[in-house]
Amino acid sequence: MSNVNSIYEEAKKALEKSFKQTNSVSIENYAMDSLVKATTFSDTTYTLNESVTSDDAREIQSLELNIREKIREQFGKNGKAQTTIGGHPHFDHLKDIDKVKNGFSVSLFVDIQGSTKLGVIYSPDMVFMIKNTIIKCIIETIQAFDGHVHRIMGDAVLAFFRSNRSARESAIDALNCGTLIVEFMRSMVSPHLAEQGVEKDIGIRIGIDYGKKDSVVWGMYGYPGASEITATSFFVDIAAKLQQKAPRNRILIGKSLKELLDLPKEVWCYKLINNGDSKSKEYYITPNYTDSNGMSINYNQYVLNHKEYLSMLPLEENSNTSKIKINATLKRKNEPSEDEYKPCSRIIRPSLGIEFKATINIPIHITDFKIKFRVENTGSEAEKEENNGNHETLFKFPNPSIVELSVGRYRCKHWENTSYLGLHFMHVSVLNSKDEVIIPEHRFSVYVGDPLIEES
Repeated sequence: MSNVNSIYEEAKKALEKSFKQTNSVSIENYAMDSLVKATTFSDTTYTLNESVTSDDAREIQSLELNIREKIREQFGKNGKAQTTIGGHPHFDHLKDIDKVKNGFSVSLFVDIQGSTKLGVIYSPDMVFMIKNTIIKCIIETIQAFDGHVHRIMGDAVLAFFRSNRSARESAIDALNCGTLIVEFMRSMVSPHLAEQGVEKDIGIRIGIDYGKKDSVVWGMYGYPGASEITATSFFVDIAAKLQQKAPRNRILIGKSLKELLDLPKEVWCYKLINNGDSKSKEYYITPNYTDSNGMSINYNQYVLNHKEYLSMLPLEENSNTSKIKINATLKRKNEPSEDEYKPCSRIIRPSLGIEFKATINIPIHITDFKIKFRVENTGSEAEKEENNGNHETLFKFPNPSIVELSVGRYRCKHWENTSYLGLHFMHVSVLNSKDEVIIPEHRFSVYVGDPLIEES
């Protein structure tokens, strides 16, 4: 399994090559009047970066970053990623029939925030190499999650997700995609920029929202030879607004997407804005539009809790220090299946169940132990049940469900129904004979719900 660093390994090499080829100048060196500043910038930047050649730029521009297949393997995605850019293949036929068609979309906008300041530190050649590496990472990550890159607009990228024509699958892919892009910026790009004193000014902002079928129209703008097939919707426009309002290196999602997946409070919070010496919560997208009756729309926005959500994804760093490793297979009870489920990777139909297999390393001097599986449900459907349908199951060793693989290494199987829409958690821990915790809980995250398949 590969972690975030190895997924973006080639991108990191390209960035390091870019940064090593220049001796940067501190921002403070430009703190003078605008005329002198402009002259200094014009004369100095090229001198400092004269080692940058067109061959360097071409080498980085043509570099294959190998991101797509690494991500697809990590998240259990089958088949090859689609790599075209432009009109969405589901609607390309509209250019020939001069008609419009309804069809859902999850829209993702991402842009590089504060990239203008790069021009103060680096030459245009260097700015191109840095920005192009970032944009290429964004594109390949989108494509890895079955998103379709619709347009590249300088520092920004617009993508539509219609994964397997499933609304909820598309929303999950967009969230997972945005989270990896944010982590790439936070863990790889920002440290380099911090060395130049510009880390706090440059980052990315992402906005994501969902428009259901009847609220999105696809059609051709323009005329043959000068046209574009694109989506028209309040929710596409809102995704762009969310991107503009998102905090640096964070994702801002809209009410429609949050409700589509019934996301729990563990993974989102309200945006905080500075209000003098204090901070207040900004609940709605601004400006707060009014409808035809003059009523405020009050469209909610939510900041994705990056650290918390990242910890739920199938990345090596989440489990390589744990004494518990959990695998999951989708199946009906007592039926064989090879459909492995990666945590938080896709939606599971309520008609299926999950067989969890926990592989546990237990100190060899402990022979009297219990393995606990604890279910934690979230969402409005689970809230209708007593205790949210939460429960736990204990297996006391020896037990037919526990197999000793080798000395001190055990595997325990446990089957669970999937019933409620939402993001749910299986926690596995080990207790001793006195019910004291000897190995803390390890969490496995699962999305459940009707996938909402739409053919158009």
